[in-house]
Amino acid sequence: MTTAADLPFELIQEILTFSAWSSLKQASVLARVSSHIYDLIKPILFRTFIYWNDKISWPGLHAASNPEWLELNGKHARNVLLGDEASNLDLTTIISSCPNITDLAIWLDGISDKNLPSLLTLRPHRLSIYLDDFFRGPFQEAHAKLPMFINLTHLDLAGLDRHDLEISWNSIEGVRYVPKLTHLSLSRSMDSISDASAIQNSLQHCEHLAVLVLWLESEILTKELVNEIPFPSTIHEEISGDPRVVSLESASFEQWELGSQGGKDIWAVADEIVERRMGPWRREWS
Repeated sequence: MTTAADLPFELIQEILTFSAWSSLKQASVLARVSSHIYDLIKPILFRTFIYWNDKISWPGLHAASNPEWLELNGKHARNVLLGDEASNLDLTTIISSCPNITDLAIWLDGISDKNLPSLLTLRPHRLSIYLDDFFRGPFQEAHAKLPMFINLTHLDLAGLDRHDLEISWNSIEGVRYVPKLTHLSLSRSMDSISDASAIQNSLQHCEHLAVLVLWLESEILTKELVNEIPFPSTIHEEISGDPRVVSLESASFEQWELGSQGGKDIWAVADEIVERRMGPWRREWS
């Protein structure tokens, strides 16, 4: 009779890894079986680091101030979300120990000057930040040329409505210089002339832009989204009809977490909507 011990090591490894990927809870259970299995699935256990309200996803975060603990585990981090509660952590030490982050969300009310330099050295593919707290002013060309933006494809400028900011093209023009940017999100109700300028210029000047997500909360817009109207003509005629523009409900922590686990986040939802719309436009744009 064949037992697990008779199976090839590579197959056992693949089964364990698949099981761990299917559920973080399952991964935690498997990690207790043996030190060998723990080492095998450690990259999965530490792949996502969340510090948001009462949710702390890293086992042993109490040891995060220990450089040796961070050096061993931080290298596995790929998805990191830092909420306001993380402001009391030594972010410089944590971030410098997580050089392989690909999806980074920094939802902090204010980033200290001592933490900003280490954050700017990261090279994520996806980034969500509070623009006003991060750069303390407009997003400019010089910012787009920092290492943080070299590999960036998805940029969410979050919290634009927290301080009733006046969003214009001048305040976000740096997005046109992000070399690989394909997805842009502006979390602000786009119902002013300056906002329309930001939308129109983003569509015109971001060379590779495939998706522009707007957080529109009007009941009319919600109805039109349900009815698959490409973009509400009630806003501005000059940007209506562009299949790349998607209006969705405001992004949430739950959506980000779902995406970090391989589920459908706001980017995936927007991609599906744009893909469905593009049929009628492909021939015209080709």
